[in-house]
Amino acid sequence: MKQKQAKAELLLLLAALFWGVAFVPQKIAMAHIEPLAFNAWRFFLGGLLLIPIVYWLGARREQVAMEEGSDVLHSWRKCLPGGAVLGFWLFLGAALQQVSLLYTTAGRAGFITGFYLLLVPVIGLSLGHKTNRWTWAGVALALIGLYWLADFSEEAQLIGDLMVFASAFVFAIQVLSADYLVHRYDALRLAAIQFLVCGVLSAIASLLTEQPTLQAAWDAAWPIAYMMIFSTAIAFTFQLLGQRNAAPSHATVIMSLESVFAVAAGWLFLNELLSAKELVGCGLMLAGMFVSHYGNHNGTHH
Repeated sequence: MKQKQAKAELLLLLAALFWGVAFVPQKIAMAHIEPLAFNAWRFFLGGLLLIPIVYWLGARREQVAMEEGSDVLHSWRKCLPGGAVLGFWLFLGAALQQVSLLYTTAGRAGFITGFYLLLVPVIGLSLGHKTNRWTWAGVALALIGLYWLADFSEEAQLIGDLMVFASAFVFAIQVLSADYLVHRYDALRLAAIQFLVCGVLSAIASLLTEQPTLQAAWDAAWPIAYMMIFSTAIAFTFQLLGQRNAAPSHATVIMSLESVFAVAAGWLFLNELLSAKELVGCGLMLAGMFVSHYGNHNGTHH
């Protein structure tokens, strides 16, 4: 069991690494292609890439479910409404996040995006989920960190930071929706539908508001390739497989390392340097995530 758990947690760590590093190609792509067009390519191609993975991982699980005589809610048709809802939230969150990279740095965007981990239990309150004082302490710490991280003298950067913050809210809603749906439908099919729907919505929005060209997509080919392969198909599959066997408290802490990987990748590949003040802000945000999840998994309501 310990070995199984260690393997699961390694998969989650790799997923967090792929997602953290992803802010670099996302930022680089903005020099070549418009934000919504970029999302259209990365999500639609990523969704297509996930379809063979669904069949590869799904065949065995379906056989087991059939043998046990359980009610299999795994057909594509049954997963379509839920996947479409998730695709809408993903489209909204990803659009805000991607546009924000025109104004702010990859590292900052990565850190502020991590705030969604704290927003999940807070928004969950309105759905009747329980929470405790540790969550509120974590949110307070992270908000102080966010205040330190925000640069009020740079108007353009502040606009970018606020857009990422809005995207974190949307991602929190998406996570709560996914949490409800994955217990009722096949998670990988939901994911593939979610990515395809998000890709189509991004394409429509791009055609309406941007001037997308094939040349721009070609110029941004390697960032698109990284996003569709590593950030979409592989990382999502790793997260799904990892969350089956990882301890929930460990899983959340590992996933929050995405923020740290984003800052490290921004420094390593884009020469983005954080000031001492910004580093303090990042530290407080990370501490807030840890405090919140430590409390949630050691509190009395479980």
